[in-house]
Amino acid sequence: MHRITRLILRPILFVLLPLFLVACGSDEDSNNGSAVYGSHSVVLVQSSTKSFGANGYGQLGNGATADSSIPVNVPGTFSAVSIGGAHSIGLKADGTVWAWGNNASGQLGNGTQDSKTSPVLVTTPDGVSGFTAVAAGGNHSLAIDNLGNLWAWGLNTSGQLGDGTTDIKTTPFKITTLGNVVAIAAGGTFSIALKGDGTVWYWGTVSDKRLANSILVSSSTPVLVTIDTNDVPIEKIVAGGSHALALDANGVVYAWGYNELGQLGDGTTTSSSIAVRLDMPGTVTAISAGLDHSLAVIGGGVYAWGYNYYGQLGNGDPLKSNTPVTELQRVTDQNGVLLSSIVDIVAVGHHSIARDISSTVWTWGNNTYGQLGDGTTQSRSRAKALVN
Repeated sequence: MHRITRLILRPILFVLLPLFLVACGSDEDSNNGSAVYGSHSVVLVQSSTKSFGANGYGQLGNGATADSSIPVNVPGTFSAVSIGGAHSIGLKADGTVWAWGNNASGQLGNGTQDSKTSPVLVTTPDGVSGFTAVAAGGNHSLAIDNLGNLWAWGLNTSGQLGDGTTDIKTTPFKITTLGNVVAIAAGGTFSIALKGDGTVWYWGTVSDKRLANSILVSSSTPVLVTIDTNDVPIEKIVAGGSHALALDANGVVYAWGYNELGQLGDGTTTSSSIAVRLDMPGTVTAISAGLDHSLAVIGGGVYAWGYNYYGQLGNGDPLKSNTPVTELQRVTDQNGVLLSSIVDIVAVGHHSIARDISSTVWTWGNNTYGQLGDGTTQSRSRAKALVN
């Protein structure tokens, strides 16, 4: 039998691992160049955590609120970090979770709605001895505890916390309908989870413009996603602003969600609620999804597709093009040379970040708030290496 899980989205009345970083896409308008959400970066460089870009809510975690176009230090040692719309989350080796930045909806998980400019401890629920993974969404957050239980907190107006309500949560709340969770991803107004049995689950809201048939669809509790992998297990999931990607054990990528800007990568601009298998030129080893663009690593090179107005695809095309890019593009450096030896990637809002085997960090795309970390606010359509 093929491995198939089914996604049934129902209409409702309201309107979605030690990594060097994880990101989500915010739910801001794709054409809004002034949107601050999804406009900062956080990276792990050896034993330190660096951040740069927009900082109006303290999302850089350096104790200030001034934007920074150069990397600043985030206090603490983290094994993984995740970038939200205007907040950030860090996981420490001792299993504690820390958060900083915007907290208007309780997305920092410390029981308040006060934004913080430095990392604060996320409340650890009774009976939980530690967490193993974190994910930051537009205005919500997720975590997996060491028993495979899923916890969520923050904004919930779109059902993105998965508890069957639309009430915000300022501390972690256990999603009792899912267990044995091994991976999570948080999008703009939705969430996805991968269970140990290989099934992928979705909850939250995607607006009518983001799925086929112009239907307003949402679920405030987890539902199965349809993915036909021919019995090959899914190993990684990522969430963008309103689309998602999954990677199986054979290096095959599947995509679903909003596709008006070509972010699914199937050569069309047709949105889909069922995961489509992508035709890639080789075995994929890493994936990431931004607000409305996507990235993949094949043989150490970076491929990109989707929206490219700010040069976030890194292919050297002129900036300010609204034409969807539905075909795969190769990311190049400032000299037009293809990036190589890339081991990690992340798509954040309208910009992209990669790290190569020598731990050099590369950035490209929107730089309005200095989120590329190169000391300027000039957007770039080719990758540039940051000075370590």
